Amino acid sequence: MTNLTRPYETFILGPVIMKTVISDHTHTILLNASNKVRKSKKLKLKNDYRKNLAGNLTEEYNFNNAFTPQAEKIVDDELRALAAFFTKTVSNVQKRHFEVPVKDIVILKPGWVNFMKPGEWNPQHTHTGSISCVIFLKVPPEIEAENRVSELSKKSNTPTAGRIEFNYGENIGFTKTGTMHPPREKDIYFFSARLNHLVYPFKSKVERVSVSYNFADKTYAESILEGQGAAAWG
Repeated sequence: MTNLTRPYETFILGPVIMKTVISDHTHTILLNASNKVRKSKKLKLKNDYRKNLAGNLTEEYNFNNAFTPQAEKIVDDELRALAAFFTKTVSNVQKRHFEVPVKDIVILKPGWVNFMKPGEWNPQHTHTGSISCVIFLKVPPEIEAENRVSELSKKSNTPTAGRIEFNYGENIGFTKTGTMHPPREKDIYFFSARLNHLVYPFKSKVERVSVSYNFADKTYAESILEGQGAAAWG
């Protein structure tokens, strides 16, 4: 019997990942802020964020003092709205109440930028907060092309060059425990901050630029402030 005519239900367990795209305006603001930090000797030194991150990269910077107030508000408003929509999407998929209104979404500052070069990578890790996002600002086509033409990847049943992977749970049969995606420019992924994820290295002599932010609802944020003080917010 290949088709079931009687009523049936399916139930999905585990985390939800949402992918969409950022606006052109926010993309430009984030790219300009990233380059501003990198080009300033003072900010490049002061904003070096590598000791706070899992990445095996030579350049990772936080965004402290990288935006004008107006530009930062544009970015914050868009990201908070998208994060709130993510909670609504999770509620719809999981059929449970996870929705957080945009007024209660807090960005855990600072966000940060990764300038990824050949041979660099992000090992499997999680983030702080409740929700995280990864935004891809610059993605040279040579990276994904490696998976089609390089001797290392083209015949593999799991080509990974430059791809982002999310993992959860254990393989118990009839279960998908991971999902891998080729990043594209302006893509933004939302996911639970405690979801394991990693980014594979590439070999092409190009550079990819990505950005990450973490979020929380006000209740969680207030508990963090009570425990660590306002200085923890950057």
